[in-house]
Amino acid sequence: MNKNSMKYLLFDFDGTIVDSMPFLESNAVYLLTNKYGFTPDKARDWYRKTTGLPFVQQMEIISPGRDNSQIVNEFERLKLERIYEQELFADSLNVLQELKRRNYRLGISSGSIESIITNYLQIQGLNMTDDILGWRPGFEKGKDHFNFVRSKYKLSHSNIAFIGDSLNDAIRAKQNKIYFIGRIGMFQEEDFEKIVPGTLVVSSLTEILPFFPTRNSDNS
Repeated sequence: MNKNSMKYLLFDFDGTIVDSMPFLESNAVYLLTNKYGFTPDKARDWYRKTTGLPFVQQMEIISPGRDNSQIVNEFERLKLERIYEQELFADSLNVLQELKRRNYRLGISSGSIESIITNYLQIQGLNMTDDILGWRPGFEKGKDHFNFVRSKYKLSHSNIAFIGDSLNDAIRAKQNKIYFIGRIGMFQEEDFEKIVPGTLVVSSLTEILPFFPTRNSDNS
């Protein structure tokens, strides 16, 4: 990574700035065991393997060739019931504020729909992000979001870093030549290393600050 070339930092939402993955995983395990007869271990394993994707796409992998609309709708209903109760990681607000002070553009990229992210950030007082990129058909985390940022701000691949907590986050960044930083949580350093050797991995967002020094004030 060339520190001097970075202009835009794109953050995953669940599991990266919000400590919501245990909550989401418990919902998925509950539904897969009660609706589809998975064992808890099998349900947890499949959910983790596919995390980082919208749940509708996760279910296409977990249970292909089946009408999964009911379980997807139920998952989304359960998420809406309590997603706004999920807490930010303790370092999220301070790190985002500091990076904005250092003149980086900041974005949120998520497999959740945009309105959920927008409402959550408003409740939490996170008003420093330049873009909130959620999921909708034909516009999802990965290539679509990266290309949106590149086009909007006239950036190259080397100007963008993506910070996420899932293996699919790492894979999509690699596929699109975007610099990736993995946050430990559901996956550990060795898991990221197997997918993208040499990936920078942190246990706290505070640990990324030394890699992003203050930029010139033009913020271009």
